Amino acid sequence: MDKYRLVGERKNDLINSEDDRNLNADQYVRITQQGKPRNYISYAMNLLVNGNDKIVLKAMGRAINKAVTIAEIMKRKMPLHQVNCLASSEVVDVFEPLEEGLDVVESKRYVSCITITLSTTDQGVDKNDIGYQPPLAAEE
Repeated sequence: MDKYRLVGERKNDLINSEDDRNLNADQYVRITQQGKPRNYISYAMNLLVNGNDKIVLKAMGRAINKAVTIAEIMKRKMPLHQVNCLASSEVVDVFEPLEEGLDVVESKRYVSCITITLSTTDQGVDKNDIGYQPPLAAEE
């Protein structure tokens, strides 16, 4: 791969569900590997305090453990219903040749994704979902 350079990346996001389409864009928190957890927590808490009863944390790849940590910290600050959804997303890397005579190379890989829905009420939350977690008890 010394004779190629990465020129682009296409993502086919497979974690959009029907429930996610009903939410506003300001109800999503996209977790990345570079961001600080306290910034994500304060932003998400402000969303919940300012009238949203449901928020969605989304993360891919190495940011998944950070998203889970953020959700657990938030659940300890206030009683929240949680629904987890695991999926994978196809990422296609496009490599351009540095020398003439070589073809463009596309490489497919699958990246793990998580969607964590946190809700202050049980309205619109499927309690029979395999990823459902009720709010923590007061002593936890």
